[in-house]
Amino acid sequence: KIFPTTSIKQLDADTIENEPIASIDLMERASRALAVLAERWEPDTPLTVFAGPGNNGGDALALARLLAGKGYRLEVYLFNTKGTLSPDCETNKERLADVPGVDFHEVTTQFVPPVLTADHVVIDGLFGSGLNKALSGGFAGPTFAAGIRVSMPSTMPRPARRMGTRASLRPASTWVRARAIG
Repeated sequence: KIFPTTSIKQLDADTIENEPIASIDLMERASRALAVLAERWEPDTPLTVFAGPGNNGGDALALARLLAGKGYRLEVYLFNTKGTLSPDCETNKERLADVPGVDFHEVTTQFVPPVLTADHVVIDGLFGSGLNKALSGGFAGPTFAAGIRVSMPSTMPRPARRMGTRASLRPASTWVRARAIG
């Protein structure tokens, strides 16, 4: 099923209330669905994860942990410039600690970007539906062509929005929400 961006938060809230399921468990479900899709890449494929401080970042951290458990080696960057993570992001940061195969970096001030090659797959969990303004600074640059966008805020410009999907590895203009569809 495909859901418009405006429905995503309500779908999450309805699922949490009616199943009932905790938000962290819903995040885990979404990450498991994305991990299955990511199996199209060989375990020696270099994976780089960019995670924000909110639940979108928590999704990306959970996905990183699950992929490391499948033998993938990952470099993970958690952007926490304000020193505050959502509770679910914090939980997934703790779950990711000491997981073999993960080179973890928490970015609190200066960010030195990794060198990405044409072989890299980027998992983008920086911004989600809570983004309510245009991106600026280093975040306003080009989007990545190969990889998984964990979610896609509707406020992003149309060219960037074409790259985003929820549980799909192909470009789309709407989300396919793994959380809502199991």
